[in-house]
Amino acid sequence: MQNRFLLLFIFLISTFPVFSDESVQTDQSVETLPETSQNEISDEPKTSKEPAKSDDNKIVVKGSRKKKASSDGTAAQNSVNAQEIEEKQSITTGDAVKEMPGVYINGDGRTGQSQFLFVRGFRSADVLVLIDGVEIRNPLSPNGAADLSMSPENIAKIDLLKGPQPVLYGSGALAGVLDIRTKKGHGKPKFTTSASTAVLDMSTSRYIPDTANVSANLSGSKNRFYYSGGGSFFYTKGISMADSYKDVKENLYTKTPDNDSVIKGSVYFRGGVDIDSNNTWEVILRGNIGKAQIDDGPGLGMDDPNRFLKNESLLFKTGTDSNLFNKIWNLKFDVSLLLSSLRDNDPADKGKMAGDLKSCYRSLTFAVNWKNSIIPVDWYELMAGLDFGTEWGTADYEDYSAGRYFNMDFVPNPDISFDAYLFNIFKPLDKLELNAGARLQSNYYQLSLLDKNTDEALPSETKKNIEPTFSVGASYETPIELGFKARFARGAKTPTLFQRFSRYANLYHELKPETAYGFDGAIQQYLVDRKILIEAGYFYEQKHNHIDLDKSGIYSNRYRIENHGLEVSLHTKPFWGLSLRSSYTWIFKMQEYKVVEYEGKKYKKETPTLRRPNHSFNAILNYNYEKILNISLEVDYVGTRKDEVYNYPKTPYIVTVDDFVILNFAISYKINNYVTIFAKIENMLDNDDYAYSVEYGTAGITPWIGVKLNI
Repeated sequence: MQNRFLLLFIFLISTFPVFSDESVQTDQSVETLPETSQNEISDEPKTSKEPAKSDDNKIVVKGSRKKKASSDGTAAQNSVNAQEIEEKQSITTGDAVKEMPGVYINGDGRTGQSQFLFVRGFRSADVLVLIDGVEIRNPLSPNGAADLSMSPENIAKIDLLKGPQPVLYGSGALAGVLDIRTKKGHGKPKFTTSASTAVLDMSTSRYIPDTANVSANLSGSKNRFYYSGGGSFFYTKGISMADSYKDVKENLYTKTPDNDSVIKGSVYFRGGVDIDSNNTWEVILRGNIGKAQIDDGPGLGMDDPNRFLKNESLLFKTGTDSNLFNKIWNLKFDVSLLLSSLRDNDPADKGKMAGDLKSCYRSLTFAVNWKNSIIPVDWYELMAGLDFGTEWGTADYEDYSAGRYFNMDFVPNPDISFDAYLFNIFKPLDKLELNAGARLQSNYYQLSLLDKNTDEALPSETKKNIEPTFSVGASYETPIELGFKARFARGAKTPTLFQRFSRYANLYHELKPETAYGFDGAIQQYLVDRKILIEAGYFYEQKHNHIDLDKSGIYSNRYRIENHGLEVSLHTKPFWGLSLRSSYTWIFKMQEYKVVEYEGKKYKKETPTLRRPNHSFNAILNYNYEKILNISLEVDYVGTRKDEVYNYPKTPYIVTVDDFVILNFAISYKINNYVTIFAKIENMLDNDDYAYSVEYGTAGITPWIGVKLNI
């Protein structure tokens, strides 16, 4: 025991310089402008020195003295598994995510479009979204929208880690990580297919189905091989921007709304071979293609019938997982290649020149990851690794609007990143975890600017940015099953290739890297033989040099975003078939500042934070009878939030959007081992106030019906 505490003392001393970071400093040169997680709920039994009895009705904390760890056990974390996704009949991945505490999802207005993921008030661009370890993002979305409209049929689990996650995940994880993992095949060959259809909005006198969702999967394993593959198809007519919005845009449009369509398809394959008991080789392939009609812009008569976005992507990933020295050392090595493109086409309407534009962004991303987890004793783990990545990008932008031609093409040098990280997990006592780690992010990227006086191109230069990031945390569960956890971290992110070279790029000023700091602490209490988990926590997050579009439509560094809030959640395991998952988030201080100059001095000026509610609540009551009948009732509440209305030709103005309550009901019945029928009604209250954005209408009562086959 003395050796353990000696190692702990040395470990803490070695990491102490990290705390002298700039996070404790304030910018004294900027004055105030004058007035002119919960832990994963698992069905696995506890692991300790003594064998534990398995009990599927106990809530078990992720983490034990002999766990095979691969994450920060002190981070605020929430999870959704395949069973929970099926219980509530989630139509999209976004539906499965939005029930998590501290999460609010809004979108571009229509089912099936890209969606904006806000975690504790921070937007999608600050959340790293991964599928099987590969980042997904919409490169043409100025605010970092992620495509969460994918079918959840092949998803095994979704983990959301909140707060900066810089050490284990690197750049981009400033406000959290959404880690989506697909299913692996096992057992005898199994073919599963699901088909459903819906009337997107019966409250508008539409009774003919206008939405369809189909998926199929074949999985299994034999000897040392396992496989899982299939595809999905989604189609909907959607909701138009021209639909009115209560008390904000009534009677704004004079033309009949054009119900835009969305059509998407995907194929995937995941397979591998267990070379021997200690080595596995795996291959992942995924392809996606989609086309979505969108409206050209807000304002009177601006509903555009022929503008669309088309996206394509192709992913290849392969890697090995090896256990060495009697499984003391776990080594993972993988290589991934992602090819993606997104086109925005808007031909001129008949008799008009306005709106005649087209743009395309293509990128090729290559990444290599080398991860090591070494557990020499059951009370200490060392995680270390190297990450290398590079991105090539090309963009074309042509605009013939108003009788003029404007073209901006670019093919810059590729961005290159090289990171090294080290993470220590120390457990001197049972159910006590202390950890600390650091990552050195090295980024090399091209910068091309124009002279502010002559508009002539300045010589291109290669920038080097090296950012130290860190995290430190602690968690402990007392003998009375009362748990405590706390964590502090610093993350950083370099401006992306798209932010520096797209049509939204600032051609006169260099974008500075973004940095973020986050702290969260929580108390957890288990009740009734660990069948009930109550958690309450506080979080504080701050982001510097926030990159966003300014009023002129170009990327610029804002000064700071700062959020304080509380999260409370209650989860239970089944009691007589009934279970409850509920959460409430209150962001009691949410501020965004930008730097302005006044009489030669710099000041910070508060700006409104848009589309982010201070209050949100979610509850899912589920009943399962003998694994044959399942009934799920979901309630979502989102409080008031500010939004900006672009009522052309008037000056844009800020409005307060109404709060709303959404009620969803889902039921499924297993006829036999091969056939399951299901139905779902979304927005049973026919609430029209839940607009994702005031620029778009919303779907009212939407009934779904479908069937699943298992062969």
